[in-house]
Amino acid sequence: MSRRIKNRKLLTEINVIPYVDISLVLLVIFMVATPFMIQGIDLDLPKAESQALNKSKGENLTISVSKEGFYSLDLGEKDKVFKSFNKFSEQFLRVINNNPEIDIFIRADKETIYENIIKIMSLVKNYKTDSINLITEPPVNE
Repeated sequence: MSRRIKNRKLLTEINVIPYVDISLVLLVIFMVATPFMIQGIDLDLPKAESQALNKSKGENLTISVSKEGFYSLDLGEKDKVFKSFNKFSEQFLRVINNNPEIDIFIRADKETIYENIIKIMSLVKNYKTDSINLITEPPVNE
């Protein structure tokens, strides 16, 4: 019996197949979950029947307005939340001056004050006269 133990070689390789399987499953989970992650302030969007827009060809900027009147710019990186319209408009102008061809989308909570939306639309119209895109949710069929 001692001969068998001495003649047997130890397997020193790591079996990587389980690690590859776990990595692929995590990759698929993140690929599926990423499009559903919405940046910006958590909002309760109004519901409306409308046609979906075609995908924008270039960069886009999403402006969010909470029901408390906070403004947010989604620049693709970390979101910045502004509590005053003046600070928000300064940052917005910097973004527009750096990229005048950017597409602008507005997300507003359905309970926000109408004046907050008008301020944003007025600011956008002064520097981007082509269009304003409002984001809503489709109505739920009961």
